[in-house]
Amino acid sequence: MRGAAGRPFRGTAPGSSATLIPASVLADVGRAAGLGQSDLLGTRGVGGGCINSAAALRTTVGTFFLKWNASAGEGFFRAEAEGLSALAAAGGVRTPGVVACCDDQAEVPWLLLEWIEEDGAATTSWQDLGRRLASLHRIRSDESGFGWERDNVIGSLPQPNGWRTNWGRFWAENRIRPLARELQGAGAVTSHQASMLERAADRAGDLLDAAASADGASLLHGDLWSGNVLFAAGGEPVLIDPAVYVGHREVDLAMSRLFGGFPRAFYRAYEEAWPLQPGYERRLPAYQLYPLLVHARLFGGGYVAAAVRAATRISAAPPPSARPPPAGSSRRNADPRTPPR
Repeated sequence: MRGAAGRPFRGTAPGSSATLIPASVLADVGRAAGLGQSDLLGTRGVGGGCINSAAALRTTVGTFFLKWNASAGEGFFRAEAEGLSALAAAGGVRTPGVVACCDDQAEVPWLLLEWIEEDGAATTSWQDLGRRLASLHRIRSDESGFGWERDNVIGSLPQPNGWRTNWGRFWAENRIRPLARELQGAGAVTSHQASMLERAADRAGDLLDAAASADGASLLHGDLWSGNVLFAAGGEPVLIDPAVYVGHREVDLAMSRLFGGFPRAFYRAYEEAWPLQPGYERRLPAYQLYPLLVHARLFGGGYVAAAVRAATRISAAPPPSARPPPAGSSRRNADPRTPPR
């Protein structure tokens, strides 16, 4: 919809900082969303994470969430828009609606999304998210394999996809090894640490294939941590900033336990909706290794050590055939599936 003057946005918005939104972004957004200069009522800066700049864009037809990044590579925001659209089409969990996205010729890449007015989260909100995520994971993919039709991004890093029929091989070759070798090339890990990461990748099939085969392939959010969960009016859960692909559902659950974790209520509700395969705790380090490597590549420091510790646990994990002793035996089953808060 255009304003009476029919002119696209240009310059800065009323009441906004002169440096808040690049003029080229405002102009592009106006053209793509069909908004004229008189439709723009104001902007205000909002948090966009550590990667992008972001603002609330107030217009005559509503408020939108705009983010941009002058350093973003070609297809950076298009990959996010496609991921959000894929999750929305699956229908398990709400995501922000995609209003418009830049093309590859944009001077500064940008993405315009539905504005989500945040509300508080009660215990029931986290339970709802657990059930909704299980519902999303139960939706079977039309593809016969694991991966995605195009490479995308996680954080600001490229995420290689393509399709593979074997899940363990996908996890080793498309997730663990690319980042482990980047870290080695950058001198961030020693040769011994690099060997440990390679051995962890070698164990992927042995540790992961049986459970993934039993569960089947699921559409994943791919970057599920507490910073990528919002709660809208009434406590409705909303997922943002995905790195989607088709894989084993435990990927999302394992990452959700990092970087602060989710409340117990989330995990209990998920497992009530869809119980996990035996041996989840043994597979957990293999799935947490990837996001730890991502953080090691982005931020270095203690994340490198955390990734190496996870790799050590993977190498020491018993094979899936080593089942816990039956209830009542002298050894206690040390496979709790609900993580500590």
